[in-house]
Amino acid sequence: MLGGVDSEPGPLPGRRREIDTRLDAVRARLRTLQERGLAIDQSRTATHRERVATAQRHAAEARVAAELVLAASAEAFRNAAGAHERAASLHEGTAAAGIGDVRGHERQAALHRAAAAADWQRAERVQSLLSDHERAGPTPVSDEPHDGAA
Repeated sequence: MLGGVDSEPGPLPGRRREIDTRLDAVRARLRTLQERGLAIDQSRTATHRERVATAQRHAAEARVAAELVLAASAEAFRNAAGAHERAASLHEGTAAAGIGDVRGHERQAALHRAAAAADWQRAERVQSLLSDHERAGPTPVSDEPHDGAA
């Protein structure tokens, strides 16, 4: 006898969780877009002062997000530099012990040292950008109506 629809195998539990997680993310994004749509409708009737306040809030949120990205980037470059230095040390040790392709290990060590130096420079550059960004502070915005005249 043939089984009914209920006897059909369903998605694997792990796959089901993945689908549910994706659906939850889509639903959350839809809610965000709907809220943004309401905010746009309300902004059409908002006063100039309210629009400026909203713009300042969005600018502050963007500033915080940018600072988080810069901080994460600096940390990632530092982590990458450390990993390259560890790899270079291992290749140098292997070459010094005469294990395997000694010249190959020496080349790999040199490549990793160069990559580490480049990553340290990138980390310093990003940290400098972050410091500049933090020092600059928020840009003041006038709440006076702009008439478009220069």
